[in-house]
Amino acid sequence: MGFKYLKIKRPKVILTEWIPFGKNHMTEFIDRITLKEYQRKRIKYFTASESKDIKNLAIFEASNYQTTVNIIEFIPETSVKFTAEIIGERKKDVFMYVDYLGRCIYASEITKAGDEEEIISLDNLSFVIPDLILDSSRIMCHLISSPQRYLLETLYGKIKVYKHVTVLTETIVEINENSLLEISQVIGSVKNILEVEGGLIIFGDFGIFISHKNPEKFERFVYYYPFIRSITGVSRDLFFKLNTIASKLEIISNNIASGIDLEDITNIRGDLSKIDRDLAVIEIVCGYLKEIIEFLNSSYPPSYGDFDLMILEKIDVERKLKRLIYRIAEIETILKSNDSLATSLTRLLTTISEDLERKIANQLAENTKYQVALGEAMEVLEIVIFGVYALEAIHILLSTSEKEEILKHFEILGFPLNFWIILLTTLFGIYLGKVIIERRKKKVLKE
Repeated sequence: MGFKYLKIKRPKVILTEWIPFGKNHMTEFIDRITLKEYQRKRIKYFTASESKDIKNLAIFEASNYQTTVNIIEFIPETSVKFTAEIIGERKKDVFMYVDYLGRCIYASEITKAGDEEEIISLDNLSFVIPDLILDSSRIMCHLISSPQRYLLETLYGKIKVYKHVTVLTETIVEINENSLLEISQVIGSVKNILEVEGGLIIFGDFGIFISHKNPEKFERFVYYYPFIRSITGVSRDLFFKLNTIASKLEIISNNIASGIDLEDITNIRGDLSKIDRDLAVIEIVCGYLKEIIEFLNSSYPPSYGDFDLMILEKIDVERKLKRLIYRIAEIETILKSNDSLATSLTRLLTTISEDLERKIANQLAENTKYQVALGEAMEVLEIVIFGVYALEAIHILLSTSEKEEILKHFEILGFPLNFWIILLTTLFGIYLGKVIIERRKKKVLKE
């Protein structure tokens, strides 16, 4: 019997992510994706254009494709539901839900993948999901406020692609080695399988696969549990990022201890500045996470029906929430430690920098004194050289004129006349050299 691709009927893909939100951010988010003047009338249009003309379909432009966005419902300061018709290589209808907790849910029914329609193989579905993740990330990147975008870009880069994946299908899947291998393409390595009446739930590294004759029954579960998985992923990312920062700080500390120069100080100061920014962002995000996790923990179990509560109890959600609280406490401890170490290194670097600058200033002062002394000595030497030139010139003149013997017979103060001629000529040469050098210095300084 040959290998067969696992195919499922009209799969629904639901992506869940967390964005740092609060009620003020929620209000701004709703204002950004609705036209304020039409909110009172509950006219459900949206446009990203500056034009207020809504005679035609509202168009939201993102990247190289266009998206028609229609508001379904919004509750001020709390949540908003809207649909996005992504027009690209393939037209996709995506339902989106965003609330003040930062819960972002994207849902899309996949009716076509590759050359398949209605009945989709998991092999083809595994290519559709990354495309849907990128499309939803681009849309959200355009809709959130600048401060939120700054937080996300600092943590993840320009486009946040970390999302928890949930796949729902009414096709009943038979569990075997081959089917689990294919399911792992869309939800990661399989970690747990939970059998429920009428189907099963398969848990993977980054997603959940639900196979049930009535997948709509899992609406509340998908609304609740993947969100916990998503913020668990974010807390793990923060933990890893803090450990990376701790490693960088240790390297910087070792470099400083081994000795650094001014160029190293400039580079290290840039690294510490980036670390300070990252720590500030992590502190803000950690604060939001802490509030959300405490809220979820205090309100557990949620006011759901017996079926949903039974599933949440079987997968031990309460213990996962308590573990999240411990993880946030651990993150806060590491954050304080990193912040304290970064501050200490910055102060130490400032002290070292000031000492180096002081040493360099003293060295420059010494060099300046040396250069001044050397310059003065060179001036004296140049002046003396002018005198030597004058002496040589008059000596040659007297020798060639044949008057030297005659001048010896004339004395002034007991010295022959040629002596006085040579002396005065030498002094005149020295004076002339001094005048020329002084004028040259004044000219240079003036320029």
